[in-house]
Amino acid sequence: MLSRQHKFVIGFLFLSVILLSQNINVAGIFPTADHSGDLTNKLEYSLYYFAAFPLVNLDKPKMDAYFNLFYSEQALSYKITTKFSLTASYVYQRTNVVYDNYMNENRLYLQAKFKHAIGKLNLMHRLRFDGRFIKNKITNETPFTHRLRYLIGMDTPLNEKLYFTAYEELFFNTFKNPGAVYGENWAYAALGKKLDSRNKIELGILYITWNIGNKNWFNQYYLQLTWINHLNFIKNK
Repeated sequence: MLSRQHKFVIGFLFLSVILLSQNINVAGIFPTADHSGDLTNKLEYSLYYFAAFPLVNLDKPKMDAYFNLFYSEQALSYKITTKFSLTASYVYQRTNVVYDNYMNENRLYLQAKFKHAIGKLNLMHRLRFDGRFIKNKITNETPFTHRLRYLIGMDTPLNEKLYFTAYEELFFNTFKNPGAVYGENWAYAALGKKLDSRNKIELGILYITWNIGNKNWFNQYYLQLTWINHLNFIKNK
């Protein structure tokens, strides 16, 4: 059973779903791969990939499934302490992946992450600055835009193998005349299982909303299956 503290965190993470769920609503699947490895006691690399496939339009049930989003991230982190780390990364993202109206984005980000524990509850705070290069297919220009993102996440063990995890991330545009300052929100809750010392899997619900202008939101509800793998090359040396 989850404690009152855990229930409060879950409620906080999904409050935005209740407040923002309107306009366009779709549901689908979200396969994800999360790999990382320790290179030294201070240095860690990570590779993070996912794809988004809306399958059902919740407003108009007759909708063909489509390949909405592909995301690839390659990052390098430096651990200043066991609780605090800094990360730099390159990201390639493509929306409407296999269609004529596709959009390519190249992105660089810098991030600071802080982890701490309250009893059995492990908390994580992440502040990320995105520098974005999104090609405009109409003008053939690639303007530079940027945004600030804050994520609060948690996980807690349920037994020796199972754990519960959740997060919420807020996105704020920081460039001039963005149309909307509050541009995106992601919220996630899942059950995870430790398969062995290197591998875990998680199955949960991911909610994504995008501000598409005129106070309209594109709400996406996904069943997310994540494979998590971590290698320690220090021990192998």
